Amino acid sequence: MASTVLTATTYVLNTLQMLLSLGLACASIWFFVEVVSITSLRNTNHYLLDYNVYWPQAIPWVFCVVALMAMFTACCGFAGASKRSKGLLVTHIIFQSVSVLLLIVIAIIALTLADSDGTASFVGDTIWDAFIHAQNDHGIESAFGVMEKRLQCCGAMSPRDYINKRNEFPVSCCDTYYHGWIGTYNIICDFSNSLANSRHGCSKVASEYTSIVIKAFSATSAFIALIGVINLFVMIALLRKLKNRHHPKVLVAQYEAESKKVLL
Repeated sequence: MASTVLTATTYVLNTLQMLLSLGLACASIWFFVEVVSITSLRNTNHYLLDYNVYWPQAIPWVFCVVALMAMFTACCGFAGASKRSKGLLVTHIIFQSVSVLLLIVIAIIALTLADSDGTASFVGDTIWDAFIHAQNDHGIESAFGVMEKRLQCCGAMSPRDYINKRNEFPVSCCDTYYHGWIGTYNIICDFSNSLANSRHGCSKVASEYTSIVIKAFSATSAFIALIGVINLFVMIALLRKLKNRHHPKVLVAQYEAESKKVLL
């Protein structure tokens, strides 16, 4: 009865670990795609000799690899619990210990190193370079406008960045259409537009979003580690139950063998 309860508990814990790890892996890939979509707007000539890998570029893959390892560990836990295999349970306990350690370490690294002024500086410099590049390239200008709409921001550092470069704000800084009783019409997005002037620069908005995402990844990683610790103790208890179940059979067999020797 106790082993059945422990097995059911491991199923629940491994399912939670699997789902959360899958979500973390998918979110990490999404974040990397978002970072690439911004860095691709930069002037590549400025970064020909820049071989550095910055935290916003590296941290998604670190979280993704650790999440995939946690998923593999959960699969091993499913197999060990369903087959009642001591070998698989021992393997799961080893991998679970390593996964928990890595999840905790990467969460600490992300909070202390990745979520830092260096990351904010990288994001800010990238946005500024993309903004300057957009003034001379219509394709980059269109992509930068899409980013402004998605992030609800305007300009690189502030909306006033456009004053010496254009005659008015781009439509991406304003609500292009107004939906009301009289239908839709274009809004004039001049320098007096209150909505455009009230928006933050894209550097600040992107930096804030980056910080929020890193904190969310770290919190998710820590929560998966907590589930992993609980699962670890349950698996150890299940392994002990299986060992205790086999010991009486061994003792009985030894006793029968000794009895036969005495009769002979």
